[in-house]
Amino acid sequence: MNRFHFLSLVCFILGIAFFVVGFLTGEAEGGIFIVFPFIVGSGFFPLLGFIFIFIAIFSFMFRFTTSKEPDENQIKNEELQPKKKTSVKGGGVVLIGPIPIVFGSNWKIVIVLMIIALILIITFFALKIL
Repeated sequence: MNRFHFLSLVCFILGIAFFVVGFLTGEAEGGIFIVFPFIVGSGFFPLLGFIFIFIAIFSFMFRFTTSKEPDENQIKNEELQPKKKTSVKGGGVVLIGPIPIVFGSNWKIVIVLMIIALILIITFFALKIL
C-alpha cells in the first residue's frame, strides 16, 4: 500500500464520516434517482464531506501515475528476451436513448456488437410497452 492509496482511503473514510454527521444534524439529505444515488447538503459538514471525497478520488487516480524505476536485473532480462508482437481487439456500444453508437477495431467485433445493441433496443421497447 503506497502513500497515495493510504491517503485516498483516509480521505474517503473522513468524507463518509462528515456526510453521516451532516445527515444526523439535518444539513444533508440523500436519495436515489433511478439507480443513481445523490446527496444534497447545505452546511459545513456536507461541504467537508464533498471536499474529502473529491480529494480521495484524485489521490486514488494519482497513485496510478507514479511508477517504480526498474532495477538492473529487469532491464537485463528484458534486453535478452525477444520482443513479442501483441495486438488488442475490442469495441463498445453506447446507447443514447434508442440510438446505438457502435465502435470497434475489427469488423467481426462491430457486427457482434450491432447484434447485441439491436437485442438491447428491442428488449427496452418490449419492456416499455408492457
